[in-house]
Amino acid sequence: MKQNRPPIVVILGHVDHGKTSLLDALRKTNIAAREAGGITQNTTAFQVNNITFIDTPGHAAFTQMRSRGADIADIAVLVVSAVDGVMPQTKESIATIKEAGIPMIVAINKMDLPGASADNIKSQLTENEVLVEGYGGDIPTVPVSAKTGLGLPELLEMIHLVSSLKPPTSDPSGSLECVILESHLDARRGPIATGIVKNGTLTTGQELFLDKLVGKAKALVPPIALPSTPVEILGLTSVVPVGSILTSTIQPQNQTSNIQRPPSNHTILNVILKADVLGSLEAITFSLPAEVNLVSSSTGEVLESDVLSAASTNSQIVAFNVKVPTSTSKLAETDKVKIHSYTIIYELLDALDKLVHPQSLETIVGQAQILAEFKIDALRVAGCKCISGEISKSDTIKIGDKQARIKSLKMGKAEVEKVKTGQEFGAVFSPAVDFKVGENIIAVITNG
Repeated sequence: MKQNRPPIVVILGHVDHGKTSLLDALRKTNIAAREAGGITQNTTAFQVNNITFIDTPGHAAFTQMRSRGADIADIAVLVVSAVDGVMPQTKESIATIKEAGIPMIVAINKMDLPGASADNIKSQLTENEVLVEGYGGDIPTVPVSAKTGLGLPELLEMIHLVSSLKPPTSDPSGSLECVILESHLDARRGPIATGIVKNGTLTTGQELFLDKLVGKAKALVPPIALPSTPVEILGLTSVVPVGSILTSTIQPQNQTSNIQRPPSNHTILNVILKADVLGSLEAITFSLPAEVNLVSSSTGEVLESDVLSAASTNSQIVAFNVKVPTSTSKLAETDKVKIHSYTIIYELLDALDKLVHPQSLETIVGQAQILAEFKIDALRVAGCKCISGEISKSDTIKIGDKQARIKSLKMGKAEVEKVKTGQEFGAVFSPAVDFKVGENIIAVITNG
């Protein structure tokens, strides 16, 4: 018998517009601060206030993850920075929501910052065919601040209101449908999958199927998963595809993730790819430069067998968020196999691009850390310390995946052309960059 279930809400938006920070504020956690590079790189789900939230990465590489999140969800919350406005992944998220055919709520975030304007965002959304309330449409907007908590109760209330207009239903006693959000191989616990139950109930000991038996739920977190419940599943016989649907009987699978990449016609570099989860593997695979030939890809730590395979195929190993055991490193050194390890996806992709396009190599000339933030005449000034090399006004600077120039470089009150290791300075960036205290600044020059 069908019953109302908690709504499933996907959070979408451009990278660094505050999606994870917003969810942190709702569940009173600090996940955003612990994420590599300050960006979300996998799909997560949790429940707050009888609402299931799906957090998705905003970086351009994670298109498939965002689409999957929207396909699972009942409602989408589009997060737009009140300072930065509509950006490329904002537009992509809008298209994703429309394709999924689910109701949209716009959360206008960072309302605590100078220059924040909800009206400007509403106008920009209208220009992108998102007709919000008061601007010719009925899509609700909620001004919020993840930092101060402004508008969070109103956002939760709006989600419940939109959900009440067409309450999602399911049958807890019916046939199991558990959609897989993420999947990986744990060196100690074996294959692990994270999913959301859309129908039925998932219990410990239950046999699980795709087009065949794929294991038994030896352990669940939580132990019983009702409809709309995010759940971690242990006891599978293999790493199941993201987007697939675990059932209690054999069913045809239409939502499996295909991460096969056609071979390159002009290969420069052979690569063996290892990643933490299937979602990461998928994102990296489809973002690789055309000149990269993917010899093989899998989840889990880099193994000695990967090194042997790399040696026989003249490949380099690229590892993302996975361990490289000492024994593997020693074998790689003996066999002269290069292993490149990364924790941030844009650094991985940039590095591979530079390997296959050496004429555009960048040289790091200096690094600094942002120690404080000041506001002078409505400008955001980064108080920094140069920790290596030199930083000049003429350099390109990178903060995470953001790139800019230095508009003003001061030591004390004096404008200077460059700073050296150990010197503290204030910098104003052009264009304006949404930086955070603790982030690193990398100054580069382009060779060639």
